Amino acid sequence: MVKMRLTRLGKRKQPFYRIVAMDVASGRQGLTLGEIGTYDPLHATVKVDEESALLWLNRGAQMTGTVEALLRNQGVLARWQGREGKVREGALARVKPARRRKLAGVAAAAEGTEARPEA
Repeated sequence: MVKMRLTRLGKRKQPFYRIVAMDVASGRQGLTLGEIGTYDPLHATVKVDEESALLWLNRGAQMTGTVEALLRNQGVLARWQGREGKVREGALARVKPARRRKLAGVAAAAEGTEARPEA
């Protein structure tokens, strides 16, 4: 069985993924059957070759949950189902609660150091 999934590239703490079609028995870094696109979570960008994605979907390839969400946000699944697909621009740019708390803490620390008089 063929599955569309992510394969990881990039350095430590700097992930970069390729969206690929692979055999289920292959490991994460195994032999790929075809490359469909790329996903950069740090810069919140997704580039999908729509023709190859539709080709693999028509051949019966299954998708992982993450790949399905990425293709849905790019409108590829809607076009595959015969509907008009739109790219959701802000889908990957959501600010998560943990990130919001961290940014608030950094801002508070910066204000605290500026307000503190130096002796």
